[in-house]
Amino acid sequence: MENLKSALKEIRTDIKNWWALLILGLVFIVLGVTVFAYPLESYVSLSVLFAVSAIVSGLLQIWFATTNRNEIDGWGWQLALGIMELILGVILISNFGLTLVILPFYVGFWLLFRAFTLIGFSFELKTYKILDWGYYLIFGLLLVPLSWFIILNPLFGGVTIVAWTAIAFIVTGVANIILSFKLKKVNKKIVQVEKSIK
Repeated sequence: MENLKSALKEIRTDIKNWWALLILGLVFIVLGVTVFAYPLESYVSLSVLFAVSAIVSGLLQIWFATTNRNEIDGWGWQLALGIMELILGVILISNFGLTLVILPFYVGFWLLFRAFTLIGFSFELKTYKILDWGYYLIFGLLLVPLSWFIILNPLFGGVTIVAWTAIAFIVTGVANIILSFKLKKVNKKIVQVEKSIK
């Protein structure tokens, strides 16, 4: 019984930072709406916003992965995504002229990696028998064509790229928010189980 209590306490402690994903999701949604609201200035603005958001997102993702490394089997993917986002943000900030030229490729591949991360996480949730794992799979699968559209059509037009990027940001934000509430729910259930075995 003591082993069960100890294990539950450890799991609850590990997922206590669920709100980091909520903040990350809100940041992505705000970025997506901002890009839609200012389409004419958005290509240059997107370069700055994307660089800053990649740094913030990378730091939050690294922090989330390391604080949950004992709970989440695929925490290494989360850590890799965070490191990649942080490096990407630093590159974008330090090479602004280059960023304007190859921004669609950066955005496209970054979103593609995020899509694969969501898809992998959905299968991890499935192995834990969490019923709504399919939502994360759907969000990941939605991001794949959006990211490929950005990668394959960089010259199609700034507004088109910006619009697809905004949609992809919003989809990513919604997925992160749903995931954060799922982790919060799991945390509450663990607290209830701990109280019932006392």
